[in-house]
Amino acid sequence: MHFKNLFYAGILAGLSQLPAALNASERPDKVRIAVIDDVPSTTAAVQILETAYQRLDINMTTLVAPSRRALLMADSGKLDGDLFRIETVADGYPNLVRVDFPLLKGKLHVVVRNREIQELPESHADDPLKVAVRRGIIIAENTAKALGMEPIHAESYEQVRTLLEMRRVDLAFVASIEGITPLANTDWHHLHILPEPVATFTLHHYLNRRHAGLAGDLAEVLAQLEQEGVRSQILKNVRSKQRDSEW
Repeated sequence: MHFKNLFYAGILAGLSQLPAALNASERPDKVRIAVIDDVPSTTAAVQILETAYQRLDINMTTLVAPSRRALLMADSGKLDGDLFRIETVADGYPNLVRVDFPLLKGKLHVVVRNREIQELPESHADDPLKVAVRRGIIIAENTAKALGMEPIHAESYEQVRTLLEMRRVDLAFVASIEGITPLANTDWHHLHILPEPVATFTLHHYLNRRHAGLAGDLAEVLAQLEQEGVRSQILKNVRSKQRDSEW
């Protein structure tokens, strides 16, 4: 009798685990994704991902939050994922799973006042160069620190430009993502962009690990959107509208 009880208990224990396994493989009906800003590059990423999720019959909505809070909310499971991050940033959040197909690629440009400068100036420990960076652009913050510069944070790229114009900083770091950049605006044309970017980066979409099974499906759909030209058309449309957008 004791053996039978153990036998049935084992079966029941096994059955009790089945629903969890089934639920893990099911796709959600909707997801909420953290975004840090409503700027043109974010708009492009949102449109690409909305299209990808729609093909999987999933409704995607977004919630705007400061950069690190957005990561924490995605990592803790309060939200289903984070719009895009560079890999080195996401590495610090163990509950985030990367969607392997690249979402967007970008460059970090150096902007100075003097058109005669062609190379990145050297920063010295006893008198570090001051560089304007947009708050939340973590690659800009990390690059500044890696180069021994003092990052001066601004809430928008307009403030970044103003800091440079007013000589409050020596230079500025400005991102260009798939050609989407405030540097295309005429307000920046009197300033000088150094020929070589200070960094290049790839942005991936990240999901909370409870949606780990969805990451592979999304990567396949993103690859399809690339092959079909849907992604490039979205980027083209966003680039054409960026002049009227606020950074």
